[in-house]
Amino acid sequence: MVGFFYIRFRILNGIFNAYSIHHPNPMSRFFTFILISTLLFSCSREHTKDKVLFVTTNIDVMNGEPNGTYLIELAVPFGVFLKNGYDIDIVSPKGGLIPIYHVGDTTDLVKHTLVSQLYQEKTKNSQKPENVDSKEYKAVIIPGGYGQFWDTHKNDEILKIISEIHESGGVIGSIGHGTATLINVTSKSGEYLVKDKTMTCFPTWNEKNIMKQSNYGQLLPYDMEEELKKRGANLKIYDHQKKINYEIVDPHNRLVTAAFANSGEFVAKEVLKILNVNK
Repeated sequence: MVGFFYIRFRILNGIFNAYSIHHPNPMSRFFTFILISTLLFSCSREHTKDKVLFVTTNIDVMNGEPNGTYLIELAVPFGVFLKNGYDIDIVSPKGGLIPIYHVGDTTDLVKHTLVSQLYQEKTKNSQKPENVDSKEYKAVIIPGGYGQFWDTHKNDEILKIISEIHESGGVIGSIGHGTATLINVTSKSGEYLVKDKTMTCFPTWNEKNIMKQSNYGQLLPYDMEEELKKRGANLKIYDHQKKINYEIVDPHNRLVTAAFANSGEFVAKEVLKILNVNK
């Protein structure tokens, strides 16, 4: 960025000097200087992208099977932000290569994202929390994966980053089990971030009925639903019969949550809507 700015400066400065030789009038030179300064500033701004931060886990095994971040919960929203011109970073408790499982999804959006150089670079080189500057980001996206139950939710630096981005006007989006990361995030006042926020999460009834990998919830260190309720969340659980509370948008509190893995596109697009309204 500095190199780009310097090159522009040298070019425009040369134009100004050449103009000054042929137009010695002070007033004319003054307005020319103002015009060139404006052009220089606008050129530098054009190459600054808004940034979004993905929070992921380093846990790679659960119950003897591959685990980590669930592919579509990462790749789909990543692709949406990529298409919308955002710069993207990934953070994990330990940094480096992040484990991703269930790689068999082949939707067009997932395929497009997987071949992206940015996606490949960021998933191989996630940042450590101490290297993340929260002031750089407009939003946080938390994709699911069972690892979120063991590392991200108790990493103080990651929790602080999420809190700082939100308190500075940023938006949070979480998908499925990713919402587990939010249980211990607190604001500057010391209150839990989820307090009084309308939201949803992966349902306990679904965990107990069909999730074999977690031994139907018995391997998990806590019940996400119960922990969110204890912290004052206005929790809306997905009702299979009524087909409600599958996805929740709380625009006033800049929070978008979804119960299941296939809502990554919805979460990303709703986060973008809130960001566009708040510009």
